[in-house]
Order: sequence, then structure tokens, then C-alpha cells
Amino acid sequence: MTNDVIATDHPLTTPQRQTLSALLDTILPASDDGSMPSAKELDLIDYLAEKAEDFIPVLVEILGNFDDEFPSLSLSDRYRLVEDFSKAQAGVFAGMLFHIYACYYQDDRVLEGIGSAAGPPFPRGNTVEAGDLSLLDPVAKRSQTYRKIDPRDRP
Repeated sequence: MTNDVIATDHPLTTPQRQTLSALLDTILPASDDGSMPSAKELDLIDYLAEKAEDFIPVLVEILGNFDDEFPSLSLSDRYRLVEDFSKAQAGVFAGMLFHIYACYYQDDRVLEGIGSAAGPPFPRGNTVEAGDLSLLDPVAKRSQTYRKIDPRDRP
């Protein structure tokens, strides 16, 4: 007997993905001039899988607060529903925003759109001579109080 079911390891169903896309576009829509992408263009699920996998079930719960018609609503109607949710569940909403913003502001298109160079900031503009330990001299000359343990703090 063969099984004709094609399985996926994606944590969201198709309707949930559509709701997430509409939710992300409501929170961070694309700029009118096209220089900044909508958050729906980024892969929040991959970001969460790598950085905050424990938030995915919370996100699924959040998506359950919006019905299947949410993606087809106008931006203003979606905004009103998102605003209502943000007031009703402020802590959960703040956690979701944290992850959305973290994902969004790590994207190269967004960094370039805000005038920052894409990629990690180090070592651009920071030259460190290999093996030049003399750079630590100012630290070694400082008082050692920050390195000592107060005897009163010992167990």
C-alpha cells in the first residue's frame, strides 16, 4: 500500500502562512518608493528556527487570534485588528515585535535602505594588528580592582 500524502516539516499550515504574511505586511509594510521591503518578504520562520525556535509555538498561537479572512482584509482593517490584539495581549505582542524587528533589521536590503552597509559591522573600520598585544597595555595599566574578588563576596 502506498501513501500519497506529501509531508512537510514547515511548522505552519498554508492558511497560517497566509495570515502570517498579512500580519507581517501590516506591521512593517514596504515603503512607497520600494527602498524598504515589507516584513512579509523575509523568512521569519527560518529566522525563528535558527534563533528562537521556542517562539514558533507562541507564534502559532498568535496566528490563531486572526481568522482565515484576515489576509483578504484591507490594510486599515488588518491594522485595526492588530491594534486590538496588541492591546489585549501586550506582552505577547511585544515579544512578537522583538522577533519581527530582529529579523527585519538583519536583512541586507533593510540595512542598505537605512543607509548602513550590509553585513556584519566588524571588522570594517577596525584594524587589529595580528599578534600586537601592545594594544592591551592601557588595560594592563588600569587599577586591578575590577579583576579582584572582594573577600566578602566569596562563598
